[in-house]
Amino acid sequence: MAREPGELRHDAARSFRGVVGAPTPPVELLYEDELGPSLGLGARLVVIPAAEVEPPPPPPPPPRRPAGLEGVSFVLLLGSDNRTQKVVGRTDSMIVAAFRDRDGKVAAFSIPRDLWVALPDVGALHEEGRDHARISSVVRVGEARLGKGEGMPLLRRTLLEQLGIRIDRYASVDFQGFEALIDELGGIDVEVECPIIDCFWINGTEAPCEMMTVEAGRNHMDGATALSFVRSRHGTGDRDRTKRQQVVLLGFAETVRAGGLRGLPGLWRRASPFVTTDLSRDDAAYYASFAIENQVAAIGGFSIKHPMTARHVTPDGKHVLILDREQFEAALAKMFERELPALRERKRCPAPDAALTFRDR
Repeated sequence: MAREPGELRHDAARSFRGVVGAPTPPVELLYEDELGPSLGLGARLVVIPAAEVEPPPPPPPPPRRPAGLEGVSFVLLLGSDNRTQKVVGRTDSMIVAAFRDRDGKVAAFSIPRDLWVALPDVGALHEEGRDHARISSVVRVGEARLGKGEGMPLLRRTLLEQLGIRIDRYASVDFQGFEALIDELGGIDVEVECPIIDCFWINGTEAPCEMMTVEAGRNHMDGATALSFVRSRHGTGDRDRTKRQQVVLLGFAETVRAGGLRGLPGLWRRASPFVTTDLSRDDAAYYASFAIENQVAAIGGFSIKHPMTARHVTPDGKHVLILDREQFEAALAKMFERELPALRERKRCPAPDAALTFRDR
């Protein structure tokens, strides 16, 4: 019996992953069950100190893999508000994409910018009184306080310690790169749930704000429109904002899926100049094959939001969100079976011009 074209696509994507192989995780973040026999759980490095010299403290134990997530690889996708070359900006959007190799399933979850996290005890951070920060500021703290190139390692350690998630690879793009990337791809198709009218001011100018009007339904967006769409404050704060970010991510997935395996080299060549990443070409192709295998509607996931978080005011007056780790871990364990928020229909839309009441961008 002849098979459907979709089945052939799936088989090709899986065979391709078998040839390319899963990316090797960062050595410094290996789980205890991935260590070799000589470095397994319970192994110790014996140091014979010189006379009257105190030996260094033992290294922390290797992290444990989140329950039920064996064979799952996590890729961190970041959108950064880097408006100048001199100062590293805050992370405006943060999505963790999860890829399960055994069945080709994909899921994702969004992390809110105001999530309050404990920082690892590295460098002089704790001595300087910097033991907590908003998750959106961690990269900036690392670059400013630990040194150039230390922002992403600090964020990786923070996510490992606070969420139990090892980030195997990451990809970051700033506002300018985001626009350029989408334009280079010829735009992307985005399913818009609610009509939006919003206005954005151009930094450093006194010109009137630039209007953005997007109708509900399928929209083909260029880079500038897509950027305004994900930054808009239309709706209920970060909850709707993260949902729009997920919708744009699905638009990228559709672009990858439409190009198929043969389109991956060209897509990587066109996208790589605009993205800061530790993905190699083969890594990118490995993860992209999941998008080719899956219908966009089959992508699972969730957003970290109430009741998974609670509002909190820090002693110095910062309004932040505190994570309920137990609820988060329950959502994480079921993320491949949950419906991604971007795919859920809402019962009622805000007024199209609701975002115009916010003028403090």
